[in-house]
Amino acid sequence: MYTTTKRFPAPCRFFTQGNCRAGQECQFAHILPFNGTPKSKSQVVEVGEENNGSGQDLHSIQKAILNLEIDQLEKKYANCFQNTIQKDLNTLIDLVLPLENKEDIKVQLIIPYNYPDSQCTLQIQNANMTSQTKSNIQAAFEDYEWHQMRHKTLVQQLDWLTTHFNAL
Repeated sequence: MYTTTKRFPAPCRFFTQGNCRAGQECQFAHILPFNGTPKSKSQVVEVGEENNGSGQDLHSIQKAILNLEIDQLEKKYANCFQNTIQKDLNTLIDLVLPLENKEDIKVQLIIPYNYPDSQCTLQIQNANMTSQTKSNIQAAFEDYEWHQMRHKTLVQQLDWLTTHFNAL
């Protein structure tokens, strides 16, 4: 007799609400709620007569993913947010992340206009940190293989940084 497992896991209800604590260890699928009533206006994806080309549809989906993930990030890291601005089509988020056994780390998360197709970058803004240490942290965060295993949400990316910082 064959034992089969489900080919596709059920959707994670906590991810769609912006508060899945399991992160990449979650046994459920992290998918965006494109059907039904969106939880917030930022999750609305407008596809229809006004969007004539597939490029516009793709852009609206990317924008919806970005807005959803920024909302999730703001919920989880609300006490860490310093500033959010738009610059040169990118979204820049300044955060102060608390770390165990070390002083807080000041970072700027740079989210490209075509996120999630392009990965985020990170700039460390601690003045007392050596440039070599900053470079090592930024390189580890932007490591190609780490991002390409599967899509990492903005929350998962910052969770990874805060948990792995001491090892970097």
